[in-house]
Amino acid sequence: MKKLNQVVVALMAVGMLGGTVMPAVTASAASTGYSRNRKISTRHATYRVKNTKGKTYTITGPAKNVKLKTNHYLKNYKKNKWTRTKITQIKHNGNWLVYYYMKPVTKKKHTGGWVKLTDMKPVKTFKAGPHNYADFDTWYRTLNTNGRNYYSGRTDGGALDGNGDPFQFPEVHGDYFK
Repeated sequence: MKKLNQVVVALMAVGMLGGTVMPAVTASAASTGYSRNRKISTRHATYRVKNTKGKTYTITGPAKNVKLKTNHYLKNYKKNKWTRTKITQIKHNGNWLVYYYMKPVTKKKHTGGWVKLTDMKPVKTFKAGPHNYADFDTWYRTLNTNGRNYYSGRTDGGALDGNGDPFQFPEVHGDYFK
């Protein structure tokens, strides 16, 4: 009887240990920490590399568990011009950031990739005037983390305005800007 009790206690301990440890390991291994909004095609604009430590990525996986894989380093393409063709927003550690799908203008033997908006700079920029908005890239860089998260909630992936450019919300609330 004593030996039977020891066996039962051992089985219960193994069952409890396996039940508490195993699900935590599998759940953390499955999640990358990235998610994204929908992808939207946008009007072409020309860019150059701003951050030579930046990278281009391929995006795979479902929207709730996106995987980013580096496919090019921007330091190798400092003199190239790029065009954006799509826009999406990717969430990492609770914060959203806009990514563009960029293709090189030159006939290099590589495809483009997804690049952070902050790693590229537009060839032509314009600031806001009394009757017009600044270009989207200049405007987006003025947003702080709260503003970028608010932008994601307002546009669901980067809605476009009438000209095919990413939408800018008209609010000028101080909590959203640097």
